[in-house]
Amino acid sequence: MGKAEQYRRLKKLMIHVINEAVKTGVIPLTFRYRRMTAEGFTGITVHGKHTAINWKETGLDEFRVTVWWDYQPEHIPKLINGRPENLKLLLPDVDRNAFRLVVGACASFYFDYKYKGILSDRGKEFFSVYVRESTASDIDKMEEVKPFCYSISELARPLQRLIPPASGKRGKY
Repeated sequence: MGKAEQYRRLKKLMIHVINEAVKTGVIPLTFRYRRMTAEGFTGITVHGKHTAINWKETGLDEFRVTVWWDYQPEHIPKLINGRPENLKLLLPDVDRNAFRLVVGACASFYFDYKYKGILSDRGKEFFSVYVRESTASDIDKMEEVKPFCYSISELARPLQRLIPPASGKRGKY
């Protein structure tokens, strides 16, 4: 599976997951009803697969949201079962060789509540991505859907929110 093909499938899957998260209230679009804490995680079902979603506030009206689709923690190797499960990470805390047993697809994105949309970061909407080869056929069977009351931005993530250096200078020329 090439990168472009993987990205197309991932985008299709993420639209399904985000639509379900919006409909179930995990990602509330009305800012005054926003019940999300600054950091947290939950689980929903998307196309019959357990889906873990975690988030962390990254700035004014902006959250980093991470999705693990077809997450199967019961397949985590017994070597790490003594550790508590950490659902706050970008990717499951398992060896890369065990990924295919534990998760079907993973992706993270930035969500801006003010503009109700997914922001692009360096030209990519999604980062920390993984798609299991056998998941591709499941994603291909899904119907094409449009984002439900939110957008996927073609604009770059507003990097001007970063704090300038203490001296106020932009660097030497």
